[in-house]
Amino acid sequence: MFQTELHIALQSLASDWLTWLMLQITASGYYKIVIAMVITVMFGFNLRRGFLLFQIIAWTALASEFAKGFFGLPRPFFVDSRVACLESGWDTAASLRAMGGDRFLSLPQQAAVDAFRLKGMSFGFPSGHVSGAVAMWGGLAVVFRKRALAWLAPFMVALVAFTRLYLGVHFLADVLGGAVLGGMVLLAAWKLIGDDIRLRRFFAAARSGIVSSLPGFLYFLLLFILPALLALFSLLSTTFAGFYIGINAAFTLAARAGLPADSGSLPVRLARVALGGLLFLLLGLALNEAIALAPAVVASPWRRFLVAGLGAFLTLWGGLRLFLLLGLYRRETPSIS
Repeated sequence: MFQTELHIALQSLASDWLTWLMLQITASGYYKIVIAMVITVMFGFNLRRGFLLFQIIAWTALASEFAKGFFGLPRPFFVDSRVACLESGWDTAASLRAMGGDRFLSLPQQAAVDAFRLKGMSFGFPSGHVSGAVAMWGGLAVVFRKRALAWLAPFMVALVAFTRLYLGVHFLADVLGGAVLGGMVLLAAWKLIGDDIRLRRFFAAARSGIVSSLPGFLYFLLLFILPALLALFSLLSTTFAGFYIGINAAFTLAARAGLPADSGSLPVRLARVALGGLLFLLLGLALNEAIALAPAVVASPWRRFLVAGLGAFLTLWGGLRLFLLLGLYRRETPSIS
């Protein structure tokens, strides 16, 4: 599963238009597109279920990064110069040739693994794109419980997995590992919020105090305390931790105050999505400029935490307040369904 013959065979069919298409599909797994999807679901469809989708995506990304660091395995284009890296942004300077696995179940040769670890690049196993596709599309099926989404999810995961193989950035083992990891997080999400009763318990925990109930304690532990501790000990990027905690804080405060109704005409929903995305971009730029005026903060590794956290918090919390003022939301709180 760490052999490169599959990549060589796929890339023998390469063409400019096919590579362009693969790059467009694989782009769905990158940060900006994921954020756009979350904003679209939360503001355009359903705040509660969009928040649940965000949790599934975030914990899948976290698990994927931990797994990458634990295994520390290289990428196909590095261990075999015959495999082209068709995705920009990678340091492809390597002279290794045919140093992938020599059998179906064998790892890449140890010399290639050691050399790649010295490069300081993102490790290959498991594929974050594939685990993220499982989280995104499978998560949509879980939180909305639509049969069409359940059928669409495997197709989209397989399509993203194919692009990673074609582009030469992941082995077969990487994409299979990503699918398994994403599936495990998705299964845990289904066990937690798979029916209306468990869904109500989750949102009840958001409105309870940290010491008033066990669900409330677990809610605050997983959504606030644990990510802050992981970032403090450099086990989680400060940008990720800030964004995650910012969204969680805004949603929790909004839930305690009473979430607005998700209803609205198509133009109203589109306006919420467009304004929410614009608000996120503008806040990020403004916060970067504001924090740059404070030299002590600029030099701190927590600058990214502050920018990401405040930007995410103000996008959701401020967006909800703004949309209420503009009449894009109603104050009535709907049922969970």
